Amino acid sequence: MFFLGGAVTVRTGFRKRCLTLFFRLLARLFFRRVEVVGAGNLPRDGGGLLVAWHPNGLADGILILGFCPRPVTFGARHGLFRLPVVGWLLRGVGAVPLYRARDIDEAGAPASDRQRRAANQRSLGALAAAARRSFVAIFPEGATHDEPNLLELRAGAARLFQRVRECGGDPALVPVGLHYERKHRFRSRALVTFHAPVELPADLADGTATDAFVDRLTGVIEEQLIEVTHPTESWDIHRTMERVRSLVRAEGAARAGERLRRAPMHERDQGFARVWAGYGARSAVDPQGTARLMGRVRRYDEALRLLGLNDRELDGVPLARTALRLALLGVEALVMLLLLPTVVLVGSLINLPAALLVVSAAKKFSKTRKEQAGLKMLFGLLILPTAWLVASFGVGLAWTDPLPGFDGSPESLWVRVAGMLGFCVASALLGLRYRRLIPELAHGLRALWTLGLRAGAVERLRRRRSALYDEAIGLAADAGRNLPGQGVPEVEPV
Repeated sequence: MFFLGGAVTVRTGFRKRCLTLFFRLLARLFFRRVEVVGAGNLPRDGGGLLVAWHPNGLADGILILGFCPRPVTFGARHGLFRLPVVGWLLRGVGAVPLYRARDIDEAGAPASDRQRRAANQRSLGALAAAARRSFVAIFPEGATHDEPNLLELRAGAARLFQRVRECGGDPALVPVGLHYERKHRFRSRALVTFHAPVELPADLADGTATDAFVDRLTGVIEEQLIEVTHPTESWDIHRTMERVRSLVRAEGAARAGERLRRAPMHERDQGFARVWAGYGARSAVDPQGTARLMGRVRRYDEALRLLGLNDRELDGVPLARTALRLALLGVEALVMLLLLPTVVLVGSLINLPAALLVVSAAKKFSKTRKEQAGLKMLFGLLILPTAWLVASFGVGLAWTDPLPGFDGSPESLWVRVAGMLGFCVASALLGLRYRRLIPELAHGLRALWTLGLRAGAVERLRRRRSALYDEAIGLAADAGRNLPGQGVPEVEPV
């Protein structure tokens, strides 16, 4: 029995490692780039809790599970275990079901509140056992959302922390920052930051299992998440802070004579944190002056958006280079429209129904809109390749006559299937390129118009940016006096 149990453990561990690699691959396919910062902050031995906010549904869990350097166990809403594919994946990675009071009427939920509490106690025990030897990831907000600020935190993370202590563990409490460039857009960028374990206040270091302890620890967790996620009161303020960060970076590079490239996600996060901290400090001293400055930043932002430009394009963008870029895009569009429409159109007969099936399945099986993005990632990685394989085998079996212009057809079924499979993949990639090409052409035309015929508008915007920089740079100085010195963490390539 001992050896049998060991074999089962090995098989389970191997399956979990394989699924972890699958989630990492899934994240790399969905996001253009995933930056991982601070992986070395996690203790190499022992266990603990990873606490994060929950802005992007299943994508949040996929990123943590795929890129955490230590094994991770999740607690997940019990309804997710009933979803096709998703439930199998959750069980495969050892996720533990959680039964929320708001889900009491869902299929598979306990019949009464008393049974629900008992089931949650069993789940809490399973998670506590996992947190003694590895890490458990938990989202204290209890639900995913689209807000720029934190929802009210639940006490589950604090209760789990205390439960691990009662079981003899010494859990580390590690805040995780999750940031997305454009979380609803396919092939954008994401940042995962593992921060150093929290040093608990003296009154919590040896706390006992009381409601006061749980409330106090929940407050500490909230403070840490506020520090690592930089939540704002509204999306309007968030966009304004992002514009301040962007214009300060662009103007600083222009004054230093440096050529500016797109900022990495970790640099954007650090810049936003400095600006936001400075905004808070300045608002407390001079609220009216700060409000006037933000108003001018918003008007500058509106002017940039109207012209279809960004801060970087106000400097050193030669008209010839813009015209050349537009000409290359035009040639690409011409080639695709004249030579490759058949590939895209025929491929759409396969890819479009599969994509519609992905969307409809995600809508059907998601309880909230926020869960749809993660389900689309999972269903897309399964449904699209399945559609390609079915179409490839169907065409391979039916393809018996030579193509026009060729003397014969491939004799091997596998050659025909492989050729059709490559056709399906190429058509999908070209379809994505078609979708991006038109906006790029429109942006190039706007830039050509602005830089070539409305140079005065660009110069006026440069002057406005310079004036805003002189005022906004004080925000960074205020941030330096109010942010704890943490140094620049190392970014691991992924």
